[in-house]
Amino acid sequence: MTIFWWLLDIMILVSIAVSVYWQSQITIRARYNYWSFGYGLIFFILLIGGTANDWAFIVFIAAFVLMNFVSGIGGLTPERVITNGIFYATAIRFSDLQMITLTQQALPGKRSRVVAIFTTKRNRNISLVFTQTLDTLTQQLQKMLPSGVTLEVR
Repeated sequence: MTIFWWLLDIMILVSIAVSVYWQSQITIRARYNYWSFGYGLIFFILLIGGTANDWAFIVFIAAFVLMNFVSGIGGLTPERVITNGIFYATAIRFSDLQMITLTQQALPGKRSRVVAIFTTKRNRNISLVFTQTLDTLTQQLQKMLPSGVTLEVR
């Protein structure tokens, strides 16, 4: 059973390294997904409640919680959308997108946010929330997008 935990540890640590690499390429940051932080804490409490007498299991718990914390970061790189998810982040090329919908929402205190919905060619929707202005985000996206991707502003 120890070999299983060490293999799982290695897979999770590699996943964290890949996520950190793609997140280091982000030029336009989205808001942090606090749900992944919450899930990390919940899983930490549930997993630590058991008997943790094996180092491989302790490393698994630490890596799993770290993976949840890291996966809350998302944004845009010059070539990809980095999604923020609950268990892992995904990097999607702009060429795999069909459409991007930007919606500005007013917040109290003269603040605003922009909700971006990225629709892939496989009809999968990815949502990211940005604190940049709609004009700034639109200008940045127009520089990065290939010609086949539609940019809709609502």
